[in-house]
Amino acid sequence: MSLKNLKNIPTLRNDGFKTIMSYYDLKEYDKKNINDFYIHGLSDDTYELKMPLPPHRQSNHSIIIVTEGSVISSSGIENYTITENMMIGVPAGQITSLSFMSEDIEGYYFHFSDDYLSHIKFDLSDWLIRPVIQFENSESFHVIMLLKRMQKLNESDKNANIIKLYLTTFLAEMQRAIDSNFKIRFPAHERITLEFKKLINYSITKHHALTWYANKLGVTPNHLNKSVKATLNKSASSLIDDMLVLEAKILMQKNNIAISDIAFEIGFEDVSYFGRFFKKHTGLTPTDYRKMIDLY
Repeated sequence: MSLKNLKNIPTLRNDGFKTIMSYYDLKEYDKKNINDFYIHGLSDDTYELKMPLPPHRQSNHSIIIVTEGSVISSSGIENYTITENMMIGVPAGQITSLSFMSEDIEGYYFHFSDDYLSHIKFDLSDWLIRPVIQFENSESFHVIMLLKRMQKLNESDKNANIIKLYLTTFLAEMQRAIDSNFKIRFPAHERITLEFKKLINYSITKHHALTWYANKLGVTPNHLNKSVKATLNKSASSLIDDMLVLEAKILMQKNNIAISDIAFEIGFEDVSYFGRFFKKHTGLTPTDYRKMIDLY
């Protein structure tokens, strides 16, 4: 995704990437089905996307690999700076955004669907808790060769099966890098925090209570809160609040959804309370926030 400048991107469904393409300033676009697999160079000016890219929930697994320059991307509520020989992986269903890309950027963006690699089993949920990988120079060289080959093969629809082989090899290389990056065992409080973040990502619109998450994790609310505090220097409840605000911001980018419907969608039965909650955490009412992004 050449990533330079966008306005009010919608929440992405299974056909989401085709939907979002209508917001790109395209010099050319080949019209083929890019939902299952898509790849291009970050410096490729064939595709221009206005920046920043607001938060959205994507339907496919996506990866950004930087070989030169830097980008700032998010996974969930956390922002990450990705520089040379680093990648960020965002699994399907996760909230992501892109707030910065340096002018000297070089690297690759690609995404793929679950169906595209249905013949093999890769557990990509680990990206929820470990989204960023630092490659060694030798690993980076091999990975870039794979990506260049996939990009070339993707110029023809006839090469899908070969691309799948290269993608499988890439994911295997990525797993090796993960094992190398994270061979040190996490302390107990960090493991609990990471699993908590993973659970929030999938359950936040239905469950707001800290006790529900503590029960699911098999710990007391007090122990969960202490674990999160020790890891992130913030309370577990504030993590829940941050995620609720992020969900609301995503839905507010769709002007055809009423504020009251947004409140109900993310689990608030009292619209007035939702308005007070949102203003407390953003400094703006939901209506004022929507007006602000409409002006963007």
